[in-house]
Amino acid sequence: MQITIALCDDDSEQIKNLRRLIGEWAENKPFAVNIAGYESGEQFLFEYRDNPCDLLLLDIEMSGINGMALAKKLRGDGDMLPIIFITGYSDYMSDGYDVEALHYLLKPVETDKLFAVLDRYAARHESSEEIVLSTADGVCRIAADSIAYIEAFGRKTAVHLRDKATLECNMSISEFANFEGFIHCHRSYIVNLEQVRAITKNAVIIETGEEVPLSRRLYNDVNKSFIEFYTKRE
Repeated sequence: MQITIALCDDDSEQIKNLRRLIGEWAENKPFAVNIAGYESGEQFLFEYRDNPCDLLLLDIEMSGINGMALAKKLRGDGDMLPIIFITGYSDYMSDGYDVEALHYLLKPVETDKLFAVLDRYAARHESSEEIVLSTADGVCRIAADSIAYIEAFGRKTAVHLRDKATLECNMSISEFANFEGFIHCHRSYIVNLEQVRAITKNAVIIETGEEVPLSRRLYNDVNKSFIEFYTKRE
């Protein structure tokens, strides 16, 4: 496992201090931790598409676009990137519910509180796989178990979610086959085995009730993978 943590604060000394503390937290961890620093919300948004992160430590009071506005933009784009707000004021905490912030830390940041929040995040990150999608609007982070199936069309893919929403991605469908629990059922379709309700001779029935085409040559592989997937979970 590897975690990339982004720090966004218009105070360079604050970024420097957080880098030091996170470095201390990461010293004895069994996974690699990368740290990226951004001194404005605009810089973060500009670079985020090409340099996605797993966790964002975000200052609220910044010049230009402030932390709360940045978080609302991410959520408006459908991106559920985990965010830990860092602020000198407790007044903003109620606003954090609107953007589903992971936690708040008050300045000056206390080492034990920071470490506790990072420990909780790392435990959650290890147990739930997330997928970073590349879309026309930038990167979008979603939980793997929120995907029902993926459909290829032209050079793009449509990611169909459990709530029947669809995200259009600039990614090859074959990239999704690398994730555990995802399998080709047709040349143009990949299904999430966790969302499969039943398998017929020519279709995979998803929990949403939708039917995904199943090619004859892949029937045995899909059926075997479906049985093995649920056998391992018992």
